Amino acid sequence: MELKLRSAGNRNMAVAILVLLVIAILALILCWRLYSDNRALMNQLLNNRQTIIVPYGADTPFSFTGERGDARYLRLMALAWLNLRLNISDKNAEASHEMLLAGACDGAEKSLKGVLADEASRVKGNSGGSVFYPKDVSVWPDRGIVDVTGDLQLSYGLHDGKPVKKHYRLRTDTRNNRLCWSAFLEVPDA
Repeated sequence: MELKLRSAGNRNMAVAILVLLVIAILALILCWRLYSDNRALMNQLLNNRQTIIVPYGADTPFSFTGERGDARYLRLMALAWLNLRLNISDKNAEASHEMLLAGACDGAEKSLKGVLADEASRVKGNSGGSVFYPKDVSVWPDRGIVDVTGDLQLSYGLHDGKPVKKHYRLRTDTRNNRLCWSAFLEVPDA
């Protein structure tokens, strides 16, 4: 009888030791996992070089890593630049175009300056204005290209024209630690 109790006690002790050994191994695996995740997060925090910026037209700041920014930031900046060029009236055309040219990369404003002066004189001479309604925005952040399609509504005096489908392509670049546009093109749709 005493032998049976002793063998049952030894068996129960062996099972308890095995269960404790499994728990200890699982605890070591969990500790290693926590250590490696913590080390990766600390490296990410220490080597984080983010740019935080609040673009005009936005309420919240954007943060991004890299040269040009992420797709959200490029989309917002392209829409802001389109707004400065296309949403104009006879009263604000020159001021909007000056702000748009201020966002140009060095040398890029020369190609658009004549077009903007022509648009401003046409709008001022006819007491007109234009409004652009974007429909689709495509962004390629790795190349810094933003394509925007939409309808341009022109008005001259008391007459409103029919909406015209337009497609614009903006190429962005980072120069002197600031984001600027290097090309502002109207793409003819085929």
